[in-house]
Amino acid sequence: MRRLFVVAGHWAVFALCFLLLDDRSSCSAFVVDHIMDHKCHQSSAVLMEASIKGDPEKNVRMFTDKLVTASGKPVCRYALGGAARSTQSEYIPLKYRDMLQNSDDERGAPFYFYYNPHRYPQFLSGVSQSFDDSTTRRDIFFASGGTERSPAALDQRLDDALAICGGEYIDGFVLEYVCPDELDSDTQLGKELQNAIDHVRSYVRENRVRYVMASTHSHRVGRALAGAAPLDAIMLRYNMSHRKAAETISFPETLENDIPVLAFTTTRWNELQRTASPTVTTADCITFALQHPAVEVVLHSARDEDELDDALLPIIACSDSTQWMPDSKYDDLCSYYGDEMAWNDDGFDEYPDESI
Repeated sequence: MRRLFVVAGHWAVFALCFLLLDDRSSCSAFVVDHIMDHKCHQSSAVLMEASIKGDPEKNVRMFTDKLVTASGKPVCRYALGGAARSTQSEYIPLKYRDMLQNSDDERGAPFYFYYNPHRYPQFLSGVSQSFDDSTTRRDIFFASGGTERSPAALDQRLDDALAICGGEYIDGFVLEYVCPDELDSDTQLGKELQNAIDHVRSYVRENRVRYVMASTHSHRVGRALAGAAPLDAIMLRYNMSHRKAAETISFPETLENDIPVLAFTTTRWNELQRTASPTVTTADCITFALQHPAVEVVLHSARDEDELDDALLPIIACSDSTQWMPDSKYDDLCSYYGDEMAWNDDGFDEYPDESI
């Protein structure tokens, strides 16, 4: 029935065009363009749905080639980060590296992320031990950054980050926590932010940074960054109880511009595993995010080795599957977390108006 209405609509457009346009060839061209545009839009919707629900012709990807190491290795779509709210041992980064090397698909590279490098010395000690020399350093992806915007402060933060990963270059530098007041409009970046991005771009020309990134808690800011900023990746909040703003505001723009999303806070500070019904695991939180076609990497801060096992082993096991989780489970979780505002008593959502 829906197809009947669509076809009838196309003929109605053709008839109206025939009456209004003298040149019948122009009319034909107009109608062809109209129908092709509809088909392209319809195809995009089908592809989006197929990607979220899983493609039976293609297994899920544990590694992504949208971010690669200096040696050309695709990076793991599970990135291990430093946890500000806990003390992580130096063995966690090394175990993460070894788990990837011992997996059935060992072509990919570890991805380490750390904010202020002074906050978790034990974890960063392990990160520094993850490579032996300049050759093995090229097989690992490191990302860090800072909230600073002035050139001098950015230079200092880059030096701090480089001290952890070999001193020569860092793979990704993140301008952290971009806020709405750093925009001039919904689509235009403010001068200070644009200057900061330009300054970090200068690191790329100097071969001290390979990818320029930014993070934000606001999906309207994420949309502006994806549309106006020369960025290689964007960090955005996304989880089962925080979907609507991402899926309607920022993700469409990142997909349109082919900018990979690094999803963070996928466990909502581990609150989802504690309070959810039906029960969800850490791996569920991560694979739920990876199910969305905009998300290339999930950043997660395993607090101990057991939590790293809980997070990474199911992801490794999924590499033989056609989707990250069954459709029925994905739909159940979307339904259960449908009322996002009911979950915001923890202050997680700083911009609740974006989810309405």
